[in-house]
Amino acid sequence: MKANVIFLFFLLCVVKSFPQEVSGIIVDSKTNTPIEGASVYFDNTTVGTISDMEGLFNITKSASINSPLVVSFLGYKKQVISNYSTEEKLTILLIEDVNALNEVFLESKDSWSRARKLKEFKTHFLGETNNALSCKILNEEVIRLQFLETENKLVASATTPLVILNENLKYQIQYDLQDFEVTYQMGDNLQDFYPSSVFYAGTSFYMSGAVNKRIIKRRNKVYYGSVLHFMRVLLLGKLADNKFKLIFEGKEVPQKNFISIYATDNPELYQVRLFKPLLVVYDNDIHNQSRITSKDTYFYLDLNGNHMPVDGLTFTGYFGKQRIADTLPLDYQPEKD
Repeated sequence: MKANVIFLFFLLCVVKSFPQEVSGIIVDSKTNTPIEGASVYFDNTTVGTISDMEGLFNITKSASINSPLVVSFLGYKKQVISNYSTEEKLTILLIEDVNALNEVFLESKDSWSRARKLKEFKTHFLGETNNALSCKILNEEVIRLQFLETENKLVASATTPLVILNENLKYQIQYDLQDFEVTYQMGDNLQDFYPSSVFYAGTSFYMSGAVNKRIIKRRNKVYYGSVLHFMRVLLLGKLADNKFKLIFEGKEVPQKNFISIYATDNPELYQVRLFKPLLVVYDNDIHNQSRITSKDTYFYLDLNGNHMPVDGLTFTGYFGKQRIADTLPLDYQPEKD
């Protein structure tokens, strides 16, 4: 069986540990004219708003949110702001994206049909679970796709943010795709391709629909045993209490022997060292086994479960198969179902 590898991309910044208000004005960089209707949100969360007719916005964020501020508007280049201040209003200058406005998109010719490329994109971007099957990309026409013959690689981008409706979890996700690629290995039959690695990157904003007990149960099912759940309890030293086991060379091992956590100057950010690749098992479920490998000596982790750098960790198995359809916003907290 071919390895199914994915690197999950999350942007991270660190802010103070109490609720804060972030406000400012959004204007055109050339004319200084206020921009009404610009999207303003904290990356990969449910917290966002739009600018009013005077270009003004105001967001109150909780202490659990440590994401950059994303500002976007059709026809302008997106701004991702990590060093925002809560003590003074922001002035955000949006630059017109002339190329995006004038561009006529012609998809490059290759041996794969658009239908095949789109099917592969949705498989590796959304996933293959029941939640993935319930997802629909409402604006598929904005997706650019190309199969690079010499590299056995599928690449994709999008002219505008993707709008994804996750019916099972009742989220509408606005995903601004920055990068996407699937690298394949060829089988014995030269017509067969097997994915060996998947990478995608972007910013996202989650809007929740009406929630009932059934939806809460589905969301909790996605959360428990996920990367987000693992990272949060890893930092607390409570893996065993949350049904996670670490396996090395076929034997269960204690966290303290293989993972070290160090405080940093910032009380919300920790330095973590994974000494050996480990198998992670959740709830003794053979279907929920993952391998976690650290590329660098250290990675960083905050209290909300964000880890960085983006390619510092490699996940295979269950963690590696979690895609957009089976991920939750970073401000998600499980509820009683």
